[in-house]
Amino acid sequence: MIELGLQRISRLLSQTHLPWRAIHVAGTNGKGSICVYISGMLEAYNNSSFRKINKRPAIRHGRFTSPHLIDRWDCISINQKTVSSALFHEIEKKVLLRNATEDINASEFELLTATAFEIFTHEKVDIGVIEVGMGGRLDATNILGVPVEADRSSGEPITRALPLATAIAKIGLDHQSFLGTTLQAIASEKAGILKPTVPLVYDSSNPPEVHDTFHNLASKIGAPTPNPKDLIVPSPESAQALSQTLPPSDITINHEPTTNNTTPTHTRHNTSVALQATLLALSQLQPTLSPSTLSSAPGLLQSLLAVPSQTTFPGRLQTLSIHTLTNRTQPILLDGAHNAQSAAVLAEAVAKLRATDSSTGGSGNVTWLLAASDSKDIHELLRPLLQAGDEFCAVEFGAVDGMPWVRAMGAGKVAEAAREVLREKGDVGNEGETSGRAFGRDVVGGLKRASELADGGAMVVAGSLYLVGSVLRALRESEA
Repeated sequence: MIELGLQRISRLLSQTHLPWRAIHVAGTNGKGSICVYISGMLEAYNNSSFRKINKRPAIRHGRFTSPHLIDRWDCISINQKTVSSALFHEIEKKVLLRNATEDINASEFELLTATAFEIFTHEKVDIGVIEVGMGGRLDATNILGVPVEADRSSGEPITRALPLATAIAKIGLDHQSFLGTTLQAIASEKAGILKPTVPLVYDSSNPPEVHDTFHNLASKIGAPTPNPKDLIVPSPESAQALSQTLPPSDITINHEPTTNNTTPTHTRHNTSVALQATLLALSQLQPTLSPSTLSSAPGLLQSLLAVPSQTTFPGRLQTLSIHTLTNRTQPILLDGAHNAQSAAVLAEAVAKLRATDSSTGGSGNVTWLLAASDSKDIHELLRPLLQAGDEFCAVEFGAVDGMPWVRAMGAGKVAEAAREVLREKGDVGNEGETSGRAFGRDVVGGLKRASELADGGAMVVAGSLYLVGSVLRALRESEA
């Protein structure tokens, strides 16, 4: 069960110092990508000649995102490396003992958040890149920067440093039963992570009513909202790279933009938010620097902007082989799209698969392995994806470790929704014995049957990050 609120997490961490600073990231779509980009940019800064020549200290950084894909600790990293199972369980054991001893009854996500935060303290990070779990205002991660009472044993205040920046990604309709039924209501909940004096950056592609919500709340509490045109002042050498990456609305470039830019729009907006947040954070940790100094440093901006193209996301538009599980030799596409906005992004990538398949003599049709959480609007998810002539197999992902509130939609319900969407698209031949089959929790069986149906053609696994986790876990076990 999902229980929002800060009371339990505050008790869990009431005696824990959190001296590190943070970049706190909320949003509906893209917040995980933004966190990964920020981590990559911090690492690129560490490796830059600019930092080394100027003899500035390297930044030790951690990242906490959710949900995990396979193991509960794979969502926590230090300097781009996943924490060890031993360290995770050592810290988690202390958190679990405190939860039991003080009868806190914290939720699984609150226990995971407390464990991640204590790991960051244990590892002496300078910056924690923190993804909000759900919403923002009442999310467990939102204890960042909230003052606490003095330590009962020493009488000294517990350190809980303010974030260096807050960032908000694209807002969409999701988790309406918790966050509200309009974009403004959801944006207001997401903007609950704002703190006085902490600058806010956000995805400029959000609609005007979302912009207004952010600015009104920021103005009320005194959170600066810097103009990106003031924040980033590119050098002439970096202007061409910047024009390829940042949305035109975010910065004025006095150079002709490139004409062969193929970077997806959502990636450019996520990159923009990540870059702004990173420059703000670095300039505050090292006060002799400013965002404009950093962005005009020779070579530095280019190395930061190169991060997204060098980044891969397990389970997000991931190409991989399933040969150890099936007889298929061609790679498949694996994606955790789980709402209409993320499905639209996946649909763009699948359109390219269809075109490639058609150009090489194929039918251009796609075979899908589908699953979804029981709380999702499955028709809304499938409409951008399925096209007449496509085949599919429906499955249910297994139990998600540490997330007992997550339940899979019945495979039969997923299959029926897929048939209905295909009928809407004019497909009347998708109900035969060879297609549209529900496999229950037999994910591997579903993969094998989908591979047979695809017969070397395009194949995509989609509908839920938890399905992605099930597939990756099965692959790991088969390869072991």
